[in-house]
Amino acid sequence: MNQIKFLIVALIAILAFASCSEDEPARMLWEVSGKPAGNVETSIHYDYNSPVWITVGGYAAEVILKCTNYSELSIYGQKNEDGKYVDSDCRFSAKVIDPTTVRISFDYMEDVDFTEKSCYLQIDGINGKDTRTTMVTITRKHLNYK
Repeated sequence: MNQIKFLIVALIAILAFASCSEDEPARMLWEVSGKPAGNVETSIHYDYNSPVWITVGGYAAEVILKCTNYSELSIYGQKNEDGKYVDSDCRFSAKVIDPTTVRISFDYMEDVDFTEKSCYLQIDGINGKDTRTTMVTITRKHLNYK
């Protein structure tokens, strides 16, 4: 009799714990475009912690990131008076230009001595009660890259 009670309690406990676990929110899915094409390389690797990789040479450029499955985006970090996140090391600015789209603008690199620098941009997504973060890896190369 005690064994039956123990099995019933164990079964109830297993069901209780199984029903309390929540599914992890879906990863953020991206469409990425960059211009000018000869100065910008983009790639997406969903199996990495930082799935969006952007490499830009020393010339001015622009990259558009559009999230296809989260309805609201925000950029983590201090913003200037125009609402742009500015990274002085990799010399870019980023701004949410509509609820699902981020524009990253890269400055012309005047210093000939600049070799290479990598930085990260954190973009947070909200979709209902689900939230998720994407880390964008940004690498700036020297002026004559490519």
